[in-house]
Amino acid sequence: MSSHHIIRDEQEPPVLIFQLNDNWEALSEILGWFPILIIAPSLKETFELKQTKIDGFLHKDEELAKPNKHDLIYDYSHLHNDLLRWIEERNCTAINIFCDFNITNNLFNQFKDRDLSIPIIFFTEKGKYIMKPNSSFKKWYPEGFKMDIINDDIKRTENLIELENGFQVEKEGFVKVEIEGNLILLKER
Repeated sequence: MSSHHIIRDEQEPPVLIFQLNDNWEALSEILGWFPILIIAPSLKETFELKQTKIDGFLHKDEELAKPNKHDLIYDYSHLHNDLLRWIEERNCTAINIFCDFNITNNLFNQFKDRDLSIPIIFFTEKGKYIMKPNSSFKKWYPEGFKMDIINDDIKRTENLIELENGFQVEKEGFVKVEIEGNLILLKER
């Protein structure tokens, strides 16, 4: 087995695509690292035309055909449970999900009372969101970078200036956000 396969199987976060929402550029960057790619069956032709290897599909319960080892079989009303099971079976360290904001918001609300152990990055029609377990978030950003903190239980921030509609990085460096709860959702702008 080449090192390419070791990296792919053990380190690169898988990509789940429910919808693309004009995020092909962001997806292309991620696909350069050869992650496992799981897509909605309706997108199969698009990815085949772009000659992109598909590892599996997102199947709704009623669409179930013969699943392969990478497929995610889900019931929309219990997507968080099905996703958690899928993540645990594959020992994921993170996951990238391309979807609409409704899925992002629903998963955020459903995971608030659950033990999510890994970060999930969402690419939606409204932008890029980072959902991270724990009560603190720390990441390096350039000066002037803007973000929204979706949580309403913010305890403390560092290196952020609060604006009328969100936050802005005060100076290049690490930003820190602490909340009361156990799950942070940020939107990078």
